Amino acid sequence: MKPYLNRIGVRLAFILVMGAGSGAVRAADNIENLFQMGRAAYYKGDLEQAHQLLSMVEQQAPKHQETRILLMDVRTKLKATGSSLKKKYEGVKITKIEFADVTVEEALDGLRVLSKNASQGKIVPNFIVADQALKTKTLSLSLTDIPLTQAIDYVARIAGAKASYDQHAVVFGPAGG
Repeated sequence: MKPYLNRIGVRLAFILVMGAGSGAVRAADNIENLFQMGRAAYYKGDLEQAHQLLSMVEQQAPKHQETRILLMDVRTKLKATGSSLKKKYEGVKITKIEFADVTVEEALDGLRVLSKNASQGKIVPNFIVADQALKTKTLSLSLTDIPLTQAIDYVARIAGAKASYDQHAVVFGPAGG
């Protein structure tokens, strides 16, 4: 998702949650909804979105213990990487991708080479395929002028997998897991 769309999504979620009702019970439900969305983003590996959502919870409920714990971890991970892996990969624009009947493993090798070329050797992504069955799935893909993150998302989607951005690598696992 493009960064500005991500920010719009977070703001829209905040508006929807905050505008859903009034009263103390509703406010507690709204905070819990924001927390759950932030928690989900955290476990999907989207640290920026998790940080935005959990920070909103922290502003409204500074003593929400689970939020404080997750936010501390998110901030540590973001600080350790300087910027998140996803953000770094978002900056790499691949001019053309042409994959025809390649395995997921071959597609990821291709993305490594394309990323290295597009970034003048500065960014060579790390991929981990956690589910061995995914390695041999085949796919075809033809794209032009696309950020590396979107190409990774397409490979994952076509393969029926989920791509999670870890601190040092993109991990491909089963879509349901």
